[in-house]
Amino acid sequence: MGTFATETIIRAAVDEVWRALGQIGDIYRWNPGVKASHTTSEVEDGLGATRFCDLGGGNYLDEAVVAWQPHEKLTMRIMGTNLPFETADVRFTLRPISAGTVVSVSPLYKLKYGPLGVLLDKVYVQKSYQKGMESLLAGLKNYVEGELVEN
Repeated sequence: MGTFATETIIRAAVDEVWRALGQIGDIYRWNPGVKASHTTSEVEDGLGATRFCDLGGGNYLDEAVVAWQPHEKLTMRIMGTNLPFETADVRFTLRPISAGTVVSVSPLYKLKYGPLGVLLDKVYVQKSYQKGMESLLAGLKNYVEGELVEN
């Protein structure tokens, strides 16, 4: 299994960060790697809620919420994709600090293709995936901090 963690500090209260993160169908608003997204379940948030993400270039993710602790933790599981993931959980954690909120993202994933997938991960995927998660956090930070300025 591959994993890594990256984090950022968002100059906003946990409630403000959760407001953006917890609206799972609206990830396209702040994640530059998602071209369009929407919920695909009757419920829009909470345990069991699902979403579809169009990543552009014909790539997509079908994801489900598998952990939901408001203002603390959210885990999205990739249920379907045309990317080389056999399994993947993307875990977000939020921790309040005096300067705002520390947001951490730590995927836990396994690639398809057995030993070839392990090699592919070491050579290319993990570095690319980590850059994508850093971009995701930067987008969340810009979105939340920008929303606070506008209000």
